[in-house]
Amino acid sequence: MRVEPWRRNLYAIWLSTFISLSGANFIFPFMPLYLHDLGVTDPGATAFWAGLLATSTGVAQFLFAPLWGAVADQFGRKLMLLRALAGATVVITLQGTVSAPWQLLILRAAQGGFVATVPAATALIAAGTPRRHLGFSMGFLQMAVFTSQTMGPLAGGVLAGLFGFRETFFITGGMYFLAALLVLFFVREETADQEPAERRSAGLLANLRAVTNQRTILVLVGVAYFLYAGPAFVRPQLALIVESTGTAHPATYAGLVFAALGVCSAAASVVAGRLAGRYGYQRTLVAATVGAGLMYLPIYFVDRPLMLAAQMGLVGLFAGGMLPSNNALIGAYTPAGRHGSAFGLVSSAQALALATGPLTGGVVASQFGIHAGFLVTGTALVLVGIFVSLTVREPALEEGEQEPAEADLRARR
Repeated sequence: MRVEPWRRNLYAIWLSTFISLSGANFIFPFMPLYLHDLGVTDPGATAFWAGLLATSTGVAQFLFAPLWGAVADQFGRKLMLLRALAGATVVITLQGTVSAPWQLLILRAAQGGFVATVPAATALIAAGTPRRHLGFSMGFLQMAVFTSQTMGPLAGGVLAGLFGFRETFFITGGMYFLAALLVLFFVREETADQEPAERRSAGLLANLRAVTNQRTILVLVGVAYFLYAGPAFVRPQLALIVESTGTAHPATYAGLVFAALGVCSAAASVVAGRLAGRYGYQRTLVAATVGAGLMYLPIYFVDRPLMLAAQMGLVGLFAGGMLPSNNALIGAYTPAGRHGSAFGLVSSAQALALATGPLTGGVVASQFGIHAGFLVTGTALVLVGIFVSLTVREPALEEGEQEPAEADLRARR
């Protein structure tokens, strides 16, 4: 049976994303410990350098992502994904060879400025997927992200214990190289509606203007900021809540909490993608965002680790559908040939959210308690969902396309 080109690309990019992001998540658990090997032993200095490393990556991604997105629209989105994977191969491998924290800082900033593989993969999929399948494709890709975030840290801790910190960087670099080979040999970028020569003559600024002139896209990029910032706002407090319960095994229960969130989010991302194709992207986004917000609110009262794990699992059942639905809407509203520019802006919103979310969440936790952030995040997501319901319409149908409910009814017949 012949596989449709867009499905073949989706499966190859999914596997590439899972492999590369699993490798990236190997590193997170031991980054502060790696600083000890570089001569940073004081706890305060370690915390400072760990924060600086994370900030440098986010700031560089925020600044460079729109540029790379516009370049992708000119010269090809597959080329930009290969550039990101090749850049990660080199930069992350070099991080295992450094001898001073300032060298690691430079390389982490370079990683933020030159990598950003997920936005590149998202743009490539969005540009080549028929619009009626966008919801499924975005959900399927997001499942790779959630799954790698769940499995990567665990596997990274095991690898670091078996082989050492530096060797784990080399293994991660090898995984990015393998991911690049998958894209190189198995992904075929379909010819866009707009010819490459026309995109090149338009220029980078013209590509960006074509996107930023679309009010709905700007609104959805703003929504993406809150969808990323909300979880980042409260995630650092989850382990603290587990610890505050007085359990004898806080690390084990904290892992269970994050696993419940990751597994449920991964499953929900695929289900939400199918629901979006049936009932509409806008409705699915509103339902997922409001639902996730409502599930965050009761955590203010949770005082047992198993209750926290169960509640975060419920959060994941809704939160897993937020980003795929939002990305599908952005893909549907983006003019032909400009998907790189659109998702470059989304990448900037993500970087800004991941830089500001934990910081502001920490301030709220220090002033009002470690549970307070869940009220803030829950309320914010409910308001975002209401805002989307009032300001964003379902994209106009393409020629020959049916309403989602009607298409589903005919398919059943």
